[in-house]
Amino acid sequence: MTPSGYEGPRDGDYVAYVDQLLRASPDFRRTQRSLAGALESAAATPGEQAAAPMGQLRAKLQQVRDIAEQAERSKAPAPGRPVPRTQASPGQVAGKEEARQRFKAVEREIESQKAKAEPKRQPWISPLSLVLIVGGFVASRFAPGFGAVLSVMGFMSLIGGVLSRLKGR
Repeated sequence: MTPSGYEGPRDGDYVAYVDQLLRASPDFRRTQRSLAGALESAAATPGEQAAAPMGQLRAKLQQVRDIAEQAERSKAPAPGRPVPRTQASPGQVAGKEEARQRFKAVEREIESQKAKAEPKRQPWISPLSLVLIVGGFVASRFAPGFGAVLSVMGFMSLIGGVLSRLKGR
């Protein structure tokens, strides 16, 4: 965009001058409108994010709890009648058992999703052991005994990490 006549900033206010030039640009106005529209739509309908495994577990547990409460309410006697506590009806036992089984199935499903979502990778050589080895070599220039101890600790940590990694396979 080339202005027809150079006006320059008034009183050395370059920020206001650049702002005025930008606002005169059709690209700037179009960008402002699209940003305003995007912000409105984001505020109106926030983006769906994948729920965390704990959030999924809570939601499924709440569903199971609601189902169990509905089953208990449907089997509950009328409010004026006393509740016989001697023996539960077979329907109530089956409903509770079914709810427990669903609850356990939901827990197993969530646990398997968490196990798939979080692969635990461990390096063959830990950074700590490398730092100890290098630090030991550097420290051995100034304090030979201390540097040797650090290096030995680093090598032992390195060997222990590799052995635990091999044992885990």
